[in-house]
Amino acid sequence: MNRVIFLLLTICAVYGDLLSQPAKSRYKERTFQLSFFSGIGTNGLESGFYFNKFSLNLFGGLSAGSHHFELGGISNINTNSSTGIQIAGLANVIGSQAYFNLTDGEELSIVNEGFSCNLKGIQFSGLLNFVRNNVEGIQLTGGFNFNNGYVHGFQLAGLGNMAGKQVFGVQMAGLYNIAIRGMTGSQASLLFNYTYGELSGLQLGTINRAVQMEGKNSSPPGPDRGFQLGLVNVSSEMDGTQFGLINIARKVHGTQIGLINIFKPSPYQGSSVPTYGTQVGPLNFGSSGVHTRLFTDELFATVLERTTGNCQNCTYTPSQMPFTGRFKVVNQNALIFAYNPFDGFRNQVKWGLGYGFMKVFYNKHSMIGADTINARWFLSAGIRTLYLNRTKNFDPRLSLLHKIHAEFGLRRKKRGPHLFIGLSFNAYFHEGQDLNIGQEVFKTREESLNVQYWPGYSFGLHF
Repeated sequence: MNRVIFLLLTICAVYGDLLSQPAKSRYKERTFQLSFFSGIGTNGLESGFYFNKFSLNLFGGLSAGSHHFELGGISNINTNSSTGIQIAGLANVIGSQAYFNLTDGEELSIVNEGFSCNLKGIQFSGLLNFVRNNVEGIQLTGGFNFNNGYVHGFQLAGLGNMAGKQVFGVQMAGLYNIAIRGMTGSQASLLFNYTYGELSGLQLGTINRAVQMEGKNSSPPGPDRGFQLGLVNVSSEMDGTQFGLINIARKVHGTQIGLINIFKPSPYQGSSVPTYGTQVGPLNFGSSGVHTRLFTDELFATVLERTTGNCQNCTYTPSQMPFTGRFKVVNQNALIFAYNPFDGFRNQVKWGLGYGFMKVFYNKHSMIGADTINARWFLSAGIRTLYLNRTKNFDPRLSLLHKIHAEFGLRRKKRGPHLFIGLSFNAYFHEGQDLNIGQEVFKTREESLNVQYWPGYSFGLHF
């Protein structure tokens, strides 16, 4: 009986010693691997458990990872991570079969320990670079770069780049770039760039989309800036700058410059940000603070001006006056039509079409909506550019008038129009005969280009 007890105690002691020993790593190190296909090479069928310093794969190779250099005629496949240079004729893959031959419990255990398949190095391929998790380095391919984690570095693809998390660096592609969680850096493509997170940097493409764009009016404020340059730019919360043919944004605290700007007007309910966006362009949808002007100036008997734009500092109160500051400020874009109804009137200029941008400052007296002294007078200043035509028919020759102008307007009743007067300085670039301007200051001539300069005036009604 004593012998049996002694034998059992001995077995338990040996078993306990075995359990107390550290688990042996399932990975091995090799200096060099030569393979023809996966599993057919110097590391045999267990090549997926070897980290190699150098690897030459005539057609395709499988390893746990590469420390320095790996070259594959068709593909390089790593089950774990790579810290060197990979060159493949077709594809580089990091993280393939990462959980091969593991039980569910073993897989869960290494995931909980923070296991990930990463690239710290450089990948070159003809068609595909794939990394299961994160990239710190450079990916170059004729086709696609894919990874499910973040990117610190540079991605260049003939077709497309996609990062599952945030990108800190540069993405350049022939068709598209995607950074799901955010973009800090630059995206450039021929078709579209997209991030579902925050853009701090540049998107350059035909179509650009960012959920949030950083800018000087972001909350909390910071040095980051977001910029979109393309035919169509889209953002849900835009604190940066959009420059394109069509700009679309929901909440705008930045600047939109384009032919068509679409935005949510200010003030919108619930906003605590005191500064709203600025739109620059002829067509603006979502406008507030718009006005119509009917006036005369030194060239035209009748000038009609209609504006669209946004209020810069309005509040969601009955008066819309700002909580701080002496003026309600509106940024306005004007479409201008000027006409002389009688031949020979005003120096033979028949009609003109143009665009202008201005700031209008309405006086603030109180925050009370019924206060008739609010917006009783205004100051405005801006620039206008008009194409002038001397006859009813269109003349294709150069005939551009640029104006720097300022106005003062006053009204007697709260709901009535303002009567305003204004001064301007004019520069007229044209081919052909000069305008007969009595108040001309000076003029220049260079070959067929003539430039005339003169002071001007305007007066009329501001509705």
